[in-house]
Amino acid sequence: MEKGGRKHKGSLRLDWINKESSLYYEVDDKEGMGIRPVWVSRNDIRVSEPRVLKFIKGYGDLGSNNMLIRGDNLLVLKSLAETFKGKKDEEKVKCIYIDPPFNTGKAFKFYDDNLKHSQWLTMMRDRLHQLKPLMRRDGVILVNIDNEEVAYLKILMDEEFGRHNFVQIVTVKRASPAGFKTINPGPVTVSDYILIYARDKKEYIKKFKPSYVPVVYDGNYDLVITNEKESPAKWKLKKVSEVVLREKGLKDWKGAKLEWGKEWKLILNSLMADFALKNAERVVSVRDPHKPSHKVKLMLAKSKKLKNKVLVLKREDKASAFFYNGGSLSFYKNKLKVVDGELVPTELLTDVWVDINFAGIAREGDVQFKNSKKPEMLVRRIIDSNSGPGDLVLDCFAGSGTTGAVAHKLKRRWIMIEVGNHAEELIIPRLQKVVSGSDQSGVSKRVNWHGGGGFNYYKLGESLIYEKDMNWSLKMPEIAEAIFLHFQYKTLKDDWLEKKGIYLGQHRSALYHFSLSIASKDMRIITEDEYLEIVGYLSREKNFKHITIFTNLPIAVPSESLNERVMVKKIPAAILREYNLV
Repeated sequence: MEKGGRKHKGSLRLDWINKESSLYYEVDDKEGMGIRPVWVSRNDIRVSEPRVLKFIKGYGDLGSNNMLIRGDNLLVLKSLAETFKGKKDEEKVKCIYIDPPFNTGKAFKFYDDNLKHSQWLTMMRDRLHQLKPLMRRDGVILVNIDNEEVAYLKILMDEEFGRHNFVQIVTVKRASPAGFKTINPGPVTVSDYILIYARDKKEYIKKFKPSYVPVVYDGNYDLVITNEKESPAKWKLKKVSEVVLREKGLKDWKGAKLEWGKEWKLILNSLMADFALKNAERVVSVRDPHKPSHKVKLMLAKSKKLKNKVLVLKREDKASAFFYNGGSLSFYKNKLKVVDGELVPTELLTDVWVDINFAGIAREGDVQFKNSKKPEMLVRRIIDSNSGPGDLVLDCFAGSGTTGAVAHKLKRRWIMIEVGNHAEELIIPRLQKVVSGSDQSGVSKRVNWHGGGGFNYYKLGESLIYEKDMNWSLKMPEIAEAIFLHFQYKTLKDDWLEKKGIYLGQHRSALYHFSLSIASKDMRIITEDEYLEIVGYLSREKNFKHITIFTNLPIAVPSESLNERVMVKKIPAAILREYNLV
């Protein structure tokens, strides 16, 4: 509240040029890049029409439901949004990872510097808006971004997902300052950021599983219990370094220096790490406990007075606690986890990732993708931390296909979208090698990948409308499927109707609500006999409660004589009205 008692309501929001509009750009199909963007209404058919996803070819297991889709990701996402309506929550997307262009200069071949930032914000806003309804209630979205846009993207995602659903910003070290030849004012930039938002943070937290990363030996675990089979009150503790040196026949560090030379510290540390791993049950560290209870505080004070004695606090709800010289004993065994089949020391994953190597990733998947490719280890961590086997992962800026490749190796279902020729020139060959098992790069060996599964390749279909008429270059089944997509019906197979040039759809939210699509470029009339035959057939076979007939043909039945359960909607007029084109 400001001085004078004025109250502020609402949340912080970004404002930019043409914020209320969308950005339409024709795609250079060869290059997969936009050609001079144009601001249009957000309801403009060019940016808001769900289109049919045309199946092109299947690879590997023909029953696979993994999808690679080539097309403008905004329109593909709108199509997916329609197909996802009515799906069970567990069938929706658990984890979205996107690595979008960091600025409009990469998204468009031509752009105006004065509008560059507005274009980027609009592009991101529209796609984030379409991604949200695809997510499960416990789903999560992670967006890779640089330091130029991270602050703006944070506010943008606050608007789309709600600030209360913000999870974390992760800093990822992607380069070393040693490689920079020119020093710009200020510290050298070597990091990217990953913004993490949940669809519903409360649901996300319920299923959140902590992740652990391998670390080197922690020198704080420098004590070993030499008589661990005795009762704790009789335990004797010695320095790990002392025990290790004695095992090597050395008296102290001076002897080690004489024996091993200048590298004696490195050698000793390596021997201590090996000893701690093999004796994790009895190697300990003396720590200050985090937020100690009253009982623990009393034990710490008592332990401080009893030098070199181990005290025990037995607890009903958890393991006993041990105290020594004013601190609590932490056992090295509690730091050990099995990672990639190997027992190693670990620590909880934090919001700073400096352990992922970006060098040499050009060889991963046998795909060259300069400046934009991400390591499979990075994507593995993202997917592992935020999904489980069988969950659905989505990436609508597929690039070289790393997300799908890693998701496949981790036995997740996946959807990838790519607008450019990367889909066919880079992604399909890469995924074929994943399916066959011949790709042993990246995370393959770590996750024991030997091939399997498959994927289906789709292309975004053409618009249903062309110059305010039906797009008659489409085949009749495609026209029917597109009409159904617009009005939230799913296509059903019915041989009897299809022989008559009629296609059947069922409404996604109503079991007995059907739709018929009857369209023809060569105008004719649906006779009364045909109408009665169709209604009679559906009454017997489908037990319908309501039929909507979408047709561009006249029906030779007076409206007052139509079955009360039948509604007729004219196309393309019904669709044109939806987009304010009539």
